[in-house]
Amino acid sequence: MSAAVVSAPAPSPANPARHCRVLAALFPGLPVQGAQLHYHSAAVLDPRALLTREEWDGIRHCAPKRIHDFTAGRMCARRALQGLGVRDFSLRVGPDRCPLWPRGVIGSITHTQGYSAAVVARADAVAALGIDTEVISAVHARLWPSICTCAELERLRQLDPESRIRAAALTFAAKEAYFKCQYPLTHELLGFEAVQLDDIEVHGARFRVLPRQGRLLAGPSGTVAAAPLEGRYRLHGAFITAALALPL
Repeated sequence: MSAAVVSAPAPSPANPARHCRVLAALFPGLPVQGAQLHYHSAAVLDPRALLTREEWDGIRHCAPKRIHDFTAGRMCARRALQGLGVRDFSLRVGPDRCPLWPRGVIGSITHTQGYSAAVVARADAVAALGIDTEVISAVHARLWPSICTCAELERLRQLDPESRIRAAALTFAAKEAYFKCQYPLTHELLGFEAVQLDDIEVHGARFRVLPRQGRLLAGPSGTVAAAPLEGRYRLHGAFITAALALPL
């Protein structure tokens, strides 16, 4: 696998996803590659034409929506991997349904209604990546008690209505990004109470998450990692995307 970072090609019928510098910028100071795909602006996704045989065989038994989302995510991952010089790779699904990235590469994929994105980096540069996108309006108030801790609910109550909706969606996306970030290291499934947003820039681009439960608290060296993790987010149209990285 080449160590050189190369320019990703432009979208094409073979891969409609676009290389996205804005996604990579959610990980400041880290050599991350990102790609995104807006479904409404892309050609019809034909999984049999766009997926490799191995990818198709691993997803063909699923419902049409799952196949469509999988295809969009794989297009983004393939475009992001090309930014690392990785081509002609089948991104298969592991027993836990997580992507089996090329050796020496880590990554994260997200998809929601009408949008998909992927970020990747070399494993000798970053320990783990997590990214999640949500439709802001879909994180409605009746979901908040199942997503938020008591402290987070209290913080939402103190915000104006517009900021409250945005902060609730960020809380959901940030926690999902954290779950994706920690899972490859711990293989641990966590609930929403396992992490708490310690700080949010409602009119900015940053947030902090404080792990409260889970093996990641012990850290790879066995020391307690009590400090919050700082993440970045972006608002783009109807969506909010949250991103986190774990340093080596």
